[in-house]
Amino acid sequence: MSSGLRGLLLDSDVLAEIRRSRPNPTIVAFLRRRSHRTLFVSALSVGELKGLYPHGETDRWLDELGERFQDHVLNVDPQVARAWAGRSTPDSILRMGKHASTSWTGAAVEGLVAATAEVHDLTVVSSKADVYRAWGVEAQDPWRES
Repeated sequence: MSSGLRGLLLDSDVLAEIRRSRPNPTIVAFLRRRSHRTLFVSALSVGELKGLYPHGETDRWLDELGERFQDHVLNVDPQVARAWAGRSTPDSILRMGKHASTSWTGAAVEGLVAATAEVHDLTVVSSKADVYRAWGVEAQDPWRES
């Protein structure tokens, strides 16, 4: 596992939180304390947010997000796909707060986000930090960690 010192990969839940009209002050403070670090977003999070918030205003927000992050929106490229390939989804990830009938689609997205963090030497910032750690990458939960 790398040190994740290059930057932070913000997961969908963090992006949704900071978009709120009154974001959680704990999350804002967490990010401010790390303002010296470069922030990144996965293209998968953009798709996930569009799916979670299928409203016209979401498209405008996602356009703004793309403009703000420009070269810091990371795609699933061949290197990321190879880092993800062959990994099985740990049973612990499938069980974390999910019903047995839950599909593994979310776990696949989380695995690809974890592979993105690994390839780019990033720390994932998410309420699901334990899930990302189970994938073997550095992760922090801004709701619980300072």
